[in-house]
Amino acid sequence: MNTKQTIAIIGATGNVGTFISKSLSKGNYRLLLLGNQPDELEALYEEIRNASPEADIEIHGCPTDASWEADIIILAVPYGSQQEIAEKIREVANQKMVISIANPLNEPYDSLATVSNMSAAEELQKLLPNSKVVKAFNIVFPAAFAKPILVGKKANSFIS
Repeated sequence: MNTKQTIAIIGATGNVGTFISKSLSKGNYRLLLLGNQPDELEALYEEIRNASPEADIEIHGCPTDASWEADIIILAVPYGSQQEIAEKIREVANQKMVISIANPLNEPYDSLATVSNMSAAEELQKLLPNSKVVKAFNIVFPAAFAKPILVGKKANSFIS
C-alpha cells in the first residue's frame, strides 16, 4: 500500500504558494490548500483539477485544521504573517516539518525586518519549538517554479 504524505500549503494563493501548489499537485501527495482570497483559492483548485484530474486536493478555511491533518506544513506567507500563523498552528504542528519561504524584508524592501539577531527561520523555530523548521524557496522567483530551467541549467534552491 502506498501512503500519501499530506501537505498543507498555507498561503496557496500567493505567487510562490500557487506555483508550489501546482507543482506538488502532480505528485503523489494529498494537498490541503489555504489562502486569504476565497475566490482565488477556488480558482486555483479548479485550475489544478482541470490540469490534473487525479490530484488529491482540498480547500481549507482554517490554518489549524489544515495543519492538524498535514504531515508537512508549507508557510507560503509573508514574513509579517509568520508569527500570527505560528500561534494558530503551534499546538498541531508538533514533530512536523514546517517549511518557510518568508523573506524578512521591511515594507519598502530596503532592509531586513527582523528585530533580533536571528534569521526569520530561527524566529519561527522559537515560535514553533516542537516543530522542525526548514527554510526553503525564499530566493526562487515564482516563474522559476513554472520553468525551472534557466540558461540551459536546472535552477537551484537553497535549504537551511
